[in-house]
Amino acid sequence: MDLEDIKSPLPPRRVSIQTEPEPEEKQVLEIPEDRLNPQETTVFSETKLKNESKLAWVKNKWVMRGVVVVLVLIIGLGGFKIIGNKKAITETVTLNYWGLWEDPSVMNTIISDFESKNPGIKVNYKRGQRTDYRTRLTSKLTKTSNGDEDVDVFRFHNTWIPMMKDYLEPVPTETATAIGLENDFLDIYKNDLKLNGKWVSVPIMYDGLALFYNKELLNKAGLPIPDDWWELRESAIKLTQKNEDGKIMVAGAALGLANVNVDHWSDIVGLMMKQNNINLAKISSTSTDENLEDVLKFYASFAKSVSNVWDSSLPNSTSLFAAGKLAFYFGPSWRVFDLQNLNKDLDYGITTVPQLPTLGVTSTDSTQLTDNHCASYWTEGVNNKSRHKEAGWKFLEYLSSVEALEKMYTAESQLRSFGEIYPRKSMSEKLKSNEKVWPFLSVANKASSWYLASETGDEGVNTEMQKYFTDAINGLSGTSGSATETTEIITRLKNGIAQLQKKYNLTK
Repeated sequence: MDLEDIKSPLPPRRVSIQTEPEPEEKQVLEIPEDRLNPQETTVFSETKLKNESKLAWVKNKWVMRGVVVVLVLIIGLGGFKIIGNKKAITETVTLNYWGLWEDPSVMNTIISDFESKNPGIKVNYKRGQRTDYRTRLTSKLTKTSNGDEDVDVFRFHNTWIPMMKDYLEPVPTETATAIGLENDFLDIYKNDLKLNGKWVSVPIMYDGLALFYNKELLNKAGLPIPDDWWELRESAIKLTQKNEDGKIMVAGAALGLANVNVDHWSDIVGLMMKQNNINLAKISSTSTDENLEDVLKFYASFAKSVSNVWDSSLPNSTSLFAAGKLAFYFGPSWRVFDLQNLNKDLDYGITTVPQLPTLGVTSTDSTQLTDNHCASYWTEGVNNKSRHKEAGWKFLEYLSSVEALEKMYTAESQLRSFGEIYPRKSMSEKLKSNEKVWPFLSVANKASSWYLASETGDEGVNTEMQKYFTDAINGLSGTSGSATETTEIITRLKNGIAQLQKKYNLTK
């Protein structure tokens, strides 16, 4: 019988075998007669051996089958684990990146490069609209639900940190080191983009405020480019042209009014305050610092009869400068693109902003000037509730790399005059030959920012701060200048600033 025929788990049945009796002398197994006779002994011995042999094979077979089952289970579980690990390793992480200014064609090129170097990460770029951007972004971050539509990486203005701090993930130390935030990035970022000593953002661009001037108007009048505010005011008065009715036909400088027709007026006022030694963090309802009053009066003087180089009847300053009817205009670098679109033949130059005498705004001694400048820029953060923070930092590490910044600048330059100004010190020299960019970048390490940044559309700290300053400046421009009126205006302004300091916990 073949062993393969034994299917039953029961013991094998006993088989009787008929044999001839062996000669007595050849018997090898002696059994007492009272137990078995020779014939029975022979049958018993042969049968026992066969049955034991079969039992051994059966036992071995079941043992072998058991071993096989165990091996199958081990291999199966091991394979499952390997497959599971493989799935974990190859699972694609998708980052949702909210941007604001950059064209998708530019960003998608950079993103494709990143994805090719990081095959496990995909990035969806969404370009938002400036209108209500912060409120929509904040609403999205507040409703983070660990879903596929959550925002993982996002752009925000540098002055928004007091409003965004509850959503910002601190930059990991190893990431900050790998990027070179402490050593290779412009100094201003250390003041703006840290909370409690920890980086909370990675900048990939820079921008600030500069003085644009009409070359034709200055050359015709034989006037130099002004270095200080007093010189600028004197030149603006000389360059202002009026008709018989006293209406301004060519304006000397777009200064003096707030929230009317002077683009970036709030940046200008913030800059003047810094230059006039005002500690912006300590302006309060109880402070007696007269420097604030001096700055506001000086700024307002450009639209008063004492100077009268600007008034509320004029078009907005950007349009008037593009039309060649404004001698001095203040703006960030991106206004170059607007001017190009409005008047590509406009002959103008850009230089650094004027300074105040170190003795203050009331002094006309220009032998020693301040060296303070204004910054206003956008930066990138990671949602602290994101499921993919590690991938988010890896993306920003690449986005802020020299390689990515150069590629981005090149791609942007194909769509406009130039790309985003480099945030890295080591890359500054690459832009030195660009006359439209260098005035901004050359003084970036001496720039600062405050909560009077224009064109952020935040409906928050900047917008609210501008309202208080608007009332003060326009109030000073329209009053008789009496001490009582001035005191009331300044007191209301200080009270407003103090309220916002408390509301947003402003520390600078």
